[in-house]
Formats: sequence, structure tokens, C-alpha cells
Amino acid sequence: MDTRSSFQLGLAICIFSVTYSAKAKKCDPGFYLDSKRNCTDDNECGDNESTSSARCGAHTDCYNTQGSYYCTCKKGFSNQLGKTNFTSRMNCHDINECVTDICGLNAECTNTFGSFKCTCKKGFTPGERTFTNKTKTGCQNVDECLNVMERCGPNANCVDALGSFNCSCKNGFVSTGEATFTDKTKIQCKADLCLSRICGPNTVCRSKAGRFYCECIEGFSSASGGARVTIRAPCVALESLRPRSSSFQDVNTFVGQSIKSLFKFENRNSEEFHRLISNFLNIIEKYSIKAARNLSHEEIKNFSTDQFDVIIQAIRNNTIPKGRRAKLATANNIMDIDWNSVAGKESFDVAAAALISIKQLDCLMGANISDSADNETKLELISEVVTATVTNTDKENLAGNVILTFKHKKYNNQTTKCVYWDSLASVWSTHGCMLQHSNATHTVCTCTHLSSFAVLMALYEIKGPHIYNLDMITIVGIILSLVCLFISILTFTLCRSIKSIRTTIHTHLCLSLFLAELLFLIGISRTENKTGCAIVAGFLHYLFLTSFAWMLLEGVQLYLMVVKVFNAKSLQLKYMCLFGYGFPLLVVGISAAAYAQGYGTKEYCWLDLKSGFIWAFLIPVSLIILVNAGFFIITVWRLVDKFSSLNPDMNELKKIRAFTITAVAQLCLLGCMWIFGILHFQENTIAMTYIFTIINSLQGVFIFTLHCLFNKQVRDEYAKILVSICHMKKASKYSEFSTSSTQGLKSTHETGM
Repeated sequence: MDTRSSFQLGLAICIFSVTYSAKAKKCDPGFYLDSKRNCTDDNECGDNESTSSARCGAHTDCYNTQGSYYCTCKKGFSNQLGKTNFTSRMNCHDINECVTDICGLNAECTNTFGSFKCTCKKGFTPGERTFTNKTKTGCQNVDECLNVMERCGPNANCVDALGSFNCSCKNGFVSTGEATFTDKTKIQCKADLCLSRICGPNTVCRSKAGRFYCECIEGFSSASGGARVTIRAPCVALESLRPRSSSFQDVNTFVGQSIKSLFKFENRNSEEFHRLISNFLNIIEKYSIKAARNLSHEEIKNFSTDQFDVIIQAIRNNTIPKGRRAKLATANNIMDIDWNSVAGKESFDVAAAALISIKQLDCLMGANISDSADNETKLELISEVVTATVTNTDKENLAGNVILTFKHKKYNNQTTKCVYWDSLASVWSTHGCMLQHSNATHTVCTCTHLSSFAVLMALYEIKGPHIYNLDMITIVGIILSLVCLFISILTFTLCRSIKSIRTTIHTHLCLSLFLAELLFLIGISRTENKTGCAIVAGFLHYLFLTSFAWMLLEGVQLYLMVVKVFNAKSLQLKYMCLFGYGFPLLVVGISAAAYAQGYGTKEYCWLDLKSGFIWAFLIPVSLIILVNAGFFIITVWRLVDKFSSLNPDMNELKKIRAFTITAVAQLCLLGCMWIFGILHFQENTIAMTYIFTIINSLQGVFIFTLHCLFNKQVRDEYAKILVSICHMKKASKYSEFSTSSTQGLKSTHETGM
């Protein structure tokens, strides 16, 4: 090869080598090959904000690293995944810092885009107006009272409060508005004009809004009848105040004056107040009958204002009307009285009767009743105070009773009492007045004398130690019942030797009672949540009805067993379950649809007593008890018949007799106990309350005693279980003794001894 060829070959080899080397060199991810053919770090974040946002997303910061990068949300922003560092594109959203206590006390937080700001509440100030670091800048209370004149104005005192202040007038000055104020532009302190004024005897000076006026003190009234009196106008003692005449207009003025003065009394249980009440009623009675004497024969006259209603009637010249009774009626009350009681004697020139209803007096008169010293009784007036009077001077011994009908102003479905005002003792009394009839709107009373009358509503409450005693009896009794019911359910379910349709009924009865009493124990007082309380009441209604439904099925099954002694028919389980659980569900469903508000009260999660909704429980229970009572009567009758005619079958009849006695006892315990429950709502029946509570809370104990402990087969099963347990615990040397004991028990069971 010549020299030229060798040069060309070498050049070609060199070019190929360089080209191959260029193609072969590569950089790692995050690096690039620069002009000098070196791998240099690639800045993925770029040099401007747009590149960073394009790589990481909105409101982010991009940070380059050697061979890579990472993104973070800007301050005040976060991503939806909550990641601090990320490499994929992910938009960051504004954080609402104000959801936390970031500003501290006495400050308000305002969220901004990517940040927040704190401002102090009114009455507080920081070192700066707005801030973001509560540890460095806090809101301190501003003492607004440093400049009293600026805050409250002249003649006022200033009291600083946290974040605020209060102004009040100095001694010798009175406020033109409220006693304490903060706005001096609306309320100022003016000189107390009463300091230099004299109002006269039995008066008091009142200064308000830069003016003064005189007012009669407690127990006195202005002669003019106005609320205020002039400086020299006299204030008359209330007990000496009288109407100007017997005209209804003057009597109405007198009533208005007296009522206003009586309302000024703060202590309405004082002897003075009661004495003034009695005096007021006597004057009303006297002037009303005086006006009635001026009427012609059988004339009726009435008068009505916002103070009182009055109706009067008179007869003359010994002439008694055909009906022989006077019936006077105001807007809300009626009096029915015999004319002979009105006249009081056979010969008379005029006999008149009056009925006066005083509309606001019930708000003033205390409900103290003289012949009931029971501190556990709360009393409340629920009618207008009515004065009934006649010309007969012997109002204590009438020829016949007077019948008064009152319309209720309020009613709470509690016991009502007919009472009269005893003016001598100045208290309400029931003497000589009897309740004839009462409903939600009216009460009818029969009285043997005349006076001022009203209707009191008595609410009988159990207070003092009784509440604690009854609560403890209930809790302990229900806990014992739950334990006994649980043992009974296990007994009826696991003891194969006593399996029958009878024990199936017992099992469902015990299960219903167990759930009912457990719910009663934990839920009867949970009244915080109205809806939850109504649900608890509904379930209690259902579970207790279910218990009574299974009682009825037990009565039916007993009837079938006695009627068909040798070939006793039994109820099918599916039909029993359909009735035992379906019938109560139907009753509760209808009750809830008709009056859902009846479930749950303010005191207990049970059916409402006041509205009468409790009958949704008592009616089906009463029907079940009556039907069961019928079955038991037939059962006992047939049992006596079997005893007299079937001596060979005495063993079978003994079983039926035992079962009958057990079922009758159960009926008394689960049915008749509700009689005590009804009686204990009446007065002076706290003993009934204790009887009801004891029997009701110990239902499970009674069932366990009747159906388990009194049952010989069940006792034998218990004995076997106890012997087996003892046998497992005894040492091997006592095994023979244990075996012989078990055999002895077994032989006893077989012999029926």
C-alpha cells in the first residue's frame, strides 16, 4: 500500500472513531450534554415564575436539586393531598387560617388570599392595628373610663368593663333613659328634681327624663284615680277608698284604682295585702247589691269593661218567678241560685242577686289554701275571681245550694278545687264548696254559702325523701328483675325436659319484659333530645304491650289445655308470634299516626299523661286483663268439674291446677298492679305509689319465682347442674360420693317425691 492510501485509511478510521464516540455518550436524567460534551445539571424550575408555575402548578414554589427538583405550596396555600413536597403538577389552594384560634382572645380573624389578618375587637387595642402573630401582638383591654367626660358626659360616673364600659348618673342626678347607658348622645344625667320637691304625705317623688312626678306609696291611692298626683293632691288609704256612687261607672273607676294600687305591693303574702283584698271584695259586693235594689221586678242589668263584668237582677213584692231560680251569667261565669235563698224570708219588698267577675284579681291573689297544710301541693288559680251576693243577710245558711260555673283561663289536666275567699282568715278555703264537674274548659261548683269564689288547680308532686326512696327501689328492683329474667330465658331455652308450648310463651314473655325493663332503666330519663326521647317512649310502649299480648296468649293456651285435658290442642308458634308482636305494633303505629306528640314529655320518655295519650296503653292493657280474667274464670270452673268427675286423671289435673295458680298469680302481678299506678296520681296516696313501684320493678323476680323456683322439674334441672359443677371441682377421691348423690337425686325425680 502506498503512502497516500495509508493516510486516507487513517483519516477514515479517525472520523469513524470520533463519530462513534459522540453517539455513544449519554447523560443521566436531570442532566444534559453541554458544548464541551460534559453532563451538566438541568434546571427544571427555570429562571422565572411562569416556568416554575408551568412545572409545579399555581401558587407553588419550585426548587432545583442536583439532577432533579421538588415543588412546595407557597405560604398560606396547601394542596388537596396535604403533601409538603411533590414533583408532579399540583395546584395549591388558599388556606383559611381563621378556622383555628390563630389570632387569640378578643381578636377577629379575616382570611385573605394566601394569608390572613387579625384585628382587635371593639374595646381592645394592639400595638398595631392589624397583625398576624398573636404571640407578639395581643389585644389588650382599653380603659374607656380614662376620659369620663368624653365617654359619659357631665354628672356621670364611668365603670370600665372588659371590652366595654357603663355609665351611671352621680348622686343628685337622674338618667333621662336607662339607669346604665353607653351612648351619651341619647341619654344624659339631669339634676334630680325630687331633691328639691315635696310631694305631700303618703307619696313618693319620681324623677325621670328631666321631669318629676308624685306617686302614692304602697297601700294608698290617689283620690282622682290617676296614677300620678300633684304636689298637694292627697293620697287616700286604700282601705278607706270608696266608689262615689253605686253606678257601674263609679264602681268601675273604684275597681281600676284599687287594682292599680294592689299591683304596687311587692309582698302579696303579707297580712296587710290580704286584709286589703278582703276589704276590696266586701265593697264591690256591697255597692253591687245596692245598685240591684234599684231595679224593677225581674229586671236584669249588666255592665262590662276591661276591669270587671257585673250582672244584677231583682224581684219585688213577694213575687217569685215561675222558674223559681235566678240564673245570672257574665262573659265567662254563671250563677244558678234559688230565689228563696236570694230573699231569705217569705215576705220581702225586694230580693236581688248580683254576680261580679273581676278580671285581673286572679293575678294578685295568692293560692294559699287554709285546710291543706301539705307542703307538697302546688296551687294555681285557673279562673277569674267571682263575687256572688244576694240581699239575704244570712249568706252562710242558704235555703238551697248555689251552683257556680267557671270558665278556665288555663288548664293543665290536673286536679281542680272549688274554693272561696275566707275574708276573716284572708285565705282561700274549700269549706262548704264541692266540685260537681270539671273538664278542660269549665268547672262546675256547688256551694252552701255565698262569698267570692274561684277555681284552684292542684298539682300533686312527690317531693323530699320520697323521690330518692322511689328511685332507689326502682333501680334495685329492675336490676334484680333483669338478672332473674335472664336466668329464666336461659332456663326455658336450654332445659329440654321442660320444653313445651307453655315454656315457649314464657320465653317470649320474659324476653319482652327483659328488653322493656332494660330500655326503661337506661332511657326513661333521657329527655335532652326530644326526638330520641320520643323514640324511647315508642319502644317502651311497644315492648310493654308485647308483654301483655304474650300474657293473653298464655291465658288462651291454658284454656285449651283445660278444655281438652287428654288431647290438649296448642296454638301454633307462627300465629302466636304474629299476634304477640304484630298486635302491639299495630296499636303503636295507629297511636303514633294519630298523635305523635304524645310520645315523650319534659320529665320522662313515656306517654303523655296530661293530654290523655296514656290511654293508648291503658285501653289495650285493660282489654287484655279483662279477656284473661274471663279465661281464668272458665278455667277454674272447668278444673273444679274435672276434679269431681275424673279421679283416675288426678296427676294430670294437679299439673293443670298448679299451672292455673301460677297464671292467676301472674295476672295479678302484671295486670292488677296498674290499678295502683292509677290510684297513685290522686291526693294522699303515696302508699299506692310505693306499692306500684315495688310490684312494677320486681316483675322479673316474680316470674322467676313462679315459673322456675316453684316448678319441680326446673328445680331438678338446677340440682343436676349444681351437682355437675361440684363434681368437676371435687378431687378424685370424692368422685364416688358425687356419683351416688347424683343417682339419688335422679331416683327422687323418677319417683316424683
